[in-house]
Amino acid sequence: MSPLRARFAATLALLAVSQLALSHTSAVSTNPKSGAVLDGSPASIEITFKDPVRITSVVVHQAGQAERKLDSSPKTSAATFKFDHPQLVPGRSEIRWIALSQDGHVIKGVIELTVKPAAATAQ
Repeated sequence: MSPLRARFAATLALLAVSQLALSHTSAVSTNPKSGAVLDGSPASIEITFKDPVRITSVVVHQAGQAERKLDSSPKTSAATFKFDHPQLVPGRSEIRWIALSQDGHVIKGVIELTVKPAAATAQ
């Protein structure tokens, strides 16, 4: 391969790698953390991303229950989103979210939370 072609191929490879690095963001934390076992439904759930995104969908999936949409705050692009009053019932819940990165890539994730059953009341 000629030196010019080798340099051209290396430049293309570098551009491809740098484009991949710039094109995707990811969730960096949730509160509560995915996998948490809670005494009751949290007052809110937060997701923080590496870079600003736009949340397009958040639903709660619980066995035996219809999926419910959650409203997010803010309604615009941001790095942190808050979902107030998720009203999780005892048992395992999945909060499934979809976001759109600034470059148009779709990002998906799931937060798994378990709410302990309520303590039996004395009779």
